[in-house]
Amino acid sequence: MSIRLFASIEEASRAVPPGQLRKLVVKGKPYLLIHNNTGFFVTAYACPHQNEPLTKGKLNVFNELICPLHEYRFNLQTGQEANQRCGHLTLYQIALKPDGLYLNI
Repeated sequence: MSIRLFASIEEASRAVPPGQLRKLVVKGKPYLLIHNNTGFFVTAYACPHQNEPLTKGKLNVFNELICPLHEYRFNLQTGQEANQRCGHLTLYQIALKPDGLYLNI
């Protein structure tokens, strides 16, 4: 199922500026929307280790999301934790189309 999140990349960038993380609720389920220097990403809302909300996390220059609880580092391309200390972070496919930014769930 494809759901439009924003009408344009500009609208998405205004809502979530580069370097920011935002909770996103789609059909009653929370997700994490990330905007970094390589683009937009959507992941599971909570860390797979102990379900800590990742909105409290931060991004680093290696395209990783860092969990605020134990500083586990998740690759935003693969979802893999850098040191394999826990399961992968679930990533969701997004698509930029002429009429907006879409989330595929």
